[in-house]
Amino acid sequence: MPAGQASIALKCPSCGGPISMGEGDTHLRCPHCSSSLILMGTVRQYVLPCRTGTTQVLREVRKVLSKSGKSMVQQCRVTKPNLFYVPYWHLTAQAHGYVLGLEPVYKEEDVPIAVDERESTSMSVMGPKRKVKRRTGSKAVEKEIQLYGNVNISAANLEPLGIPSMSSRAQMSLQGIAIQGSGLPDGLEILDTRNKPEGVFVDPLVSLSEARAEAEKYIDGLTEGYAQGLEQRWKYVVLTGRRNCLIYYPLWVVDFYYGDRRYQAVVDGTSAKVLRGRFPGSFSEKGLISAAAAAFWGVGLPVVFDLFSSSGLDIRGRGFAPNCMIMSAILVLALAYGTYRFVKILDDLAGKGLDRIV
Repeated sequence: MPAGQASIALKCPSCGGPISMGEGDTHLRCPHCSSSLILMGTVRQYVLPCRTGTTQVLREVRKVLSKSGKSMVQQCRVTKPNLFYVPYWHLTAQAHGYVLGLEPVYKEEDVPIAVDERESTSMSVMGPKRKVKRRTGSKAVEKEIQLYGNVNISAANLEPLGIPSMSSRAQMSLQGIAIQGSGLPDGLEILDTRNKPEGVFVDPLVSLSEARAEAEKYIDGLTEGYAQGLEQRWKYVVLTGRRNCLIYYPLWVVDFYYGDRRYQAVVDGTSAKVLRGRFPGSFSEKGLISAAAAAFWGVGLPVVFDLFSSSGLDIRGRGFAPNCMIMSAILVLALAYGTYRFVKILDDLAGKGLDRIV
C-alpha cells in the first residue's frame, strides 16, 4: 500500500482471510485464496493504456512542423512530451414510459391540374392529376417508450488543452479521438490505483451527481423522438438501471518554441495522431506579406511625390479637369488607410495571425 493512501479492511467472502483495499479500488485478488473480488457500490475506474512513446509523438509533431518549411524543424526547440490521462464519465440508463398526444389525420386526394391548350389561349383542358394531402381531423395516440442510452461526459475542463468538453448540450468531440459522444474505445483495462501507469492522472472536477444530471438530460432528450408529430402531448418517463464508470484517456501534450514564442500540440496516446495544436505559419505566407508591403510603397510613394511636384493633373474623361490638390489629398488618404491595414497585418504576423491551427 503506497504511503499516505487510505485503506479499507475487509474479509474475503471465499476463505474469510483478511484483505485490504485502497481508496478508490473496485477490484482486487485475495492474497490467501487468489479469488477475484469486486467491491459493489463504488465507482469503477478504467484506463485506456497508452500505446505510443515519446519518440513516436515527437516524430508526428515534427511532420506537422515540416509543412511550414523544411528548416522549421531545426529552428523550433521541442521540449519533452508530457503524458496526461484525462477523465470522462461514462453513464448508461434505461428509459421506460409512455407519451400521449394527438396525431393529425390526413386524407390524400387526386386533384386535376388545369393546363392551356396550344391551339387556343382562351380555352383550357384538364391535364394530369397530383396528390394533395388534406387534414381531416386527429386521433388520440399512446406510444410506449423503451430506450437504452449511454453518454460520455467530460469529468474535467480540458479547454486549456484545446480539447472541447462533452456535455448533454454538446456531444461533439475531436475528430480522430477514440472516445466519442456515446462510444467507448476498445482495450480498456481496470485501473489499479496501486500500480498506475506512468503519467499524470487529471483529477475529475465534475462530480458524479453532476454527470448523472447531465446524462439524464441527454437521455430524456432522446425520448423526444417518440413524440415527434404529436400535438398536445404529455410524456411520462422513468430512468432505471443506471450504471456509471470513470474512464481515463491518454493524451500527450508537447510544448515547443519558435523564437520567443511558445506553441503547444495535443497528441492522441493511442494512435499518435496530432489532435489539436497551434503551429508557426509557413515562410511563403510571411514572404507574400513582405512582398506586398514592398510593392505597395514602391508604387504608391513615387506617385504621391510626383503629384506634389507637378503643377497640375489634367484628366479629361468627360470634359472636366479636377484640381491637383484634391486628387493628391485623396491619394494620401488612401495611402494612409493602406498603411494602417498593413501595420495591422504585420502586427498579427508578429502575434499569431499566420499561425496554423490544427
